[in-house]
Amino acid sequence: MSQTTITPDSSLPAETTGLASDAHRRWGVPRCGYHSNAIMLWIGLRFLRLAYFFVWFAAAYFFLFVPKARRASLRYLALIHARETRGPFRRGWQTYRHMVEFGFLLLDRAVMLAQPRHGYAIQCEGLEHLAVASRRNAAGEQPGVLLLSAHFGNAEIAAPYMRRMGLTRPIHIVMYQDARQGTEKFHANHRRMLDDVHIISTTNPLSAGVKIMAALKRGEVVAMRADRTLNSRGIPATFLGQHIDVPTGPFLAAVLSGVPIVHIYTCRLGFRRYLCRISPVHRYGDDQPGTATGALTRNERLARAAQDYTDYLEKILREFPYQWSNFYDYFHEQRAADDKTVDEKFSR
Repeated sequence: MSQTTITPDSSLPAETTGLASDAHRRWGVPRCGYHSNAIMLWIGLRFLRLAYFFVWFAAAYFFLFVPKARRASLRYLALIHARETRGPFRRGWQTYRHMVEFGFLLLDRAVMLAQPRHGYAIQCEGLEHLAVASRRNAAGEQPGVLLLSAHFGNAEIAAPYMRRMGLTRPIHIVMYQDARQGTEKFHANHRRMLDDVHIISTTNPLSAGVKIMAALKRGEVVAMRADRTLNSRGIPATFLGQHIDVPTGPFLAAVLSGVPIVHIYTCRLGFRRYLCRISPVHRYGDDQPGTATGALTRNERLARAAQDYTDYLEKILREFPYQWSNFYDYFHEQRAADDKTVDEKFSR
C-alpha cells in the first residue's frame, strides 16, 4: 500500500509558511481595512437595503480598477456558461454581477455573525445525511465528522446552526487568523455568533494539522474549505472540464481519520434568505474491507475524495454560479488562446 506523508500543506495561507507575497500574488491583496468594514456593518445592521446599494458602487470599483479579478471572473463564468454568452458587454455584465454578489455575501456574513437575531431565514436540505454521519459505530463510539466546503456562499454562517441540526458535539472551524490584518481583526471582533465555535488557526500549519486530527479522533466536528491551493500543487482533479489541483490537507485528514465526510454549502437565495445544502455521506478510511473504497490504496482514496468534492462543488456552482468567491487565475491551465481573447476585450 502506498504511503502518504503529512507535511505543511499548500492549502494553508501563505503567511503561515513565510510566503505572503506568493499568496497576495495568487489570491489578491485585501483592499478594505477595519474601519471600512465596520462602517458597512453599522449601516447593514440598521439599513440593510441601503448597505446593498453601496455594494453596487464598491463592485464597480473592483470591476474597473482590478483587471486581474475581472479577467479571472470572465474565465470562470465562460466555463460555467459553456461559452454560450456572446458579446463583451453581456460578459462584462455577468462579471460585474459576480462581484456584486460577492459583496452581498460579505455584507450578509458580517450582519448575520454580528447579530444573533439577524432576521435571516435559513432552510436546510440534507439533514438526514448529517444524521447518518453522526451515528455511533459498531463499537458504540460516536465518530468525528469532517465538513468540507469552499470559498462559496456563506460557509461560516452554517456553523452556529449545527446544534439545531443535531450536532451537539464541539465544532471547530479551520481558518486563517492574522491579528495584524485589518480585515481579519474586524471579523475576529464581530463574529459573535461564533463565540461557542472553536477556531483552529492555520497560522502554524503543523499545529493546525495536529489539532484537526485530535479533534476528529475525539469525535468532534471539523469544518474546512478545500478549494484553494497556494501554488497549484496538490491532488489532481477535474473541475468544470479543467484539470486542477485541490489542497492535500482536507482529503488527507479524511483518509487518515476515516471519519464520515459531508460537503456543506450555504447558498444565498435572495433578500435575507439562505439555503444550507448537505451532501450524502462519504468515507475514505482504510478500515472498510469489502467495499469499493476499502480496496483502494491510500493515494487512490485521496484521488477519489478529491474528485467527489469537485463533482459536488461543480453541481452547486451550476445552480448558483455567482456565489463562488475565487477572483484570481484559478484555472491556470486554461488555453492561452482563451486568455488572449479575454485580455483583448477587457484589459485596461
